[in-house]
Amino acid sequence: MLEKVGIPSPEIRISEYPHQLSGGMRQRVMIAMALICNPSLIIADEPTTALDVTIQAQILELLQDMQNQSNTSIIMITHDLGVIAETCDDVVVMYAGRVAEQGSVEEVFNAPRHPYTQGLLSSIPRLETMRKTRLKTIEGMVPALQDMPTGCRFNNRCPHVTQRCHDEYPALDAIEGEHRTACHFWAELKTSPAAGVSA
Repeated sequence: MLEKVGIPSPEIRISEYPHQLSGGMRQRVMIAMALICNPSLIIADEPTTALDVTIQAQILELLQDMQNQSNTSIIMITHDLGVIAETCDDVVVMYAGRVAEQGSVEEVFNAPRHPYTQGLLSSIPRLETMRKTRLKTIEGMVPALQDMPTGCRFNNRCPHVTQRCHDEYPALDAIEGEHRTACHFWAELKTSPAAGVSA
């Protein structure tokens, strides 16, 4: 299995300690451990964290190869929207433990309808943006677990907040196809494609 995930000289590496392996090799060993029992589902929690771009691409390619070869489903948990755009079919955007928006990658990235999703996508650097332009940010802080706001959990940071957002949590409304969002005012929010992320 180590050979399958691209570890060079697996007969030597099998006897080595983790500190003797590079970050990319350690990730590959974890993937080998996950695949050795031939699972029908792999949950990959931040599989590319702290890896350089080259190793990140190799790990993602390896996961896709293994998925195609063994017909395994993969749940990818990541903060990297580029990874999602490149590797996933469907996406669920969560905020403070609740689903904010879900749908196909194309639906969510090309027409985001929740203010949090819109904020995430607008904070991505763009090639066409002038140099030294300040990146957009989502104002405020994620609430602490013991201080969750009533109603919509994004209401303390949302630029479109009203009293209704404080009073009741919005239902996960169907927009079109599989696209759903939990916002009282999704129909009124202007959407724009995520120009920096190709879905």
